[in-house]
Amino acid sequence: MEIYDLHCHIDLMSSMVSFASETNKAGIGIFAVTTTPKAYEKEITMLKQFDNIKVGLGFHPQLVSERYGELSLLEQLIGSADYIGEIGLDFNKQFYASKEKQIEAFELIIKCCSNIGKKTISIHSVHSDKTMLDILEKHDCVKKNKCILHWFSGTQVQLHRAVQMGCFFSINGAMIKSPNGRKLIKNIPSENILVETDAPFVKEIKTVKKMKAEILEIELALASVFTDNIINSIHKRSKEFLLI
Repeated sequence: MEIYDLHCHIDLMSSMVSFASETNKAGIGIFAVTTTPKAYEKEITMLKQFDNIKVGLGFHPQLVSERYGELSLLEQLIGSADYIGEIGLDFNKQFYASKEKQIEAFELIIKCCSNIGKKTISIHSVHSDKTMLDILEKHDCVKKNKCILHWFSGTQVQLHRAVQMGCFFSINGAMIKSPNGRKLIKNIPSENILVETDAPFVKEIKTVKKMKAEILEIELALASVFTDNIINSIHKRSKEFLLI
């Protein structure tokens, strides 16, 4: 693989299999997150022939309330899933009513990951960073798994706490363009940084060509903040995370 995307939604592309095939030809290693356990079952079957793609067992916090019944399915699947995501908490106004169910689901997933260990986890957190970190810390999750904070937007204090815990951070184009995002990035150790597109979101990335261009643009922006060596470091770390 030449470049890596540690958080994207291949199942939201117009043709999941065709898109996956093109990423393989383009040399892009991918952590393909899902949003529900049922979506994971479908995607992992359809993409199993692509060695460049690792599919995550997900339960997106924004969908926990309406898909709460799938939590039992997730418990059945989690033992055999090496990649977990997208999971997390979202206390934005629109989803705040499901806060308690979100916490219940997230804590159950994190507890399972901690009990099993050696999983790579992509974590969503919006206005919920303290609670998210509390749960990770309570179950020693970061010590037993690779925890990647996707599109992190917490405070500097929360960032420092996450770094001390050993979390990694997947950086996308929206973070680089945001004043708060740039401030956070400057305070993340270079060895904790990964790259994501969150495709098809952020820039409505719907083609492999646009995905590749976006990854390269993010890498160049990170190189301007740190050094050119960070790109090789990101590639090496991503390759290790994706077992490619």
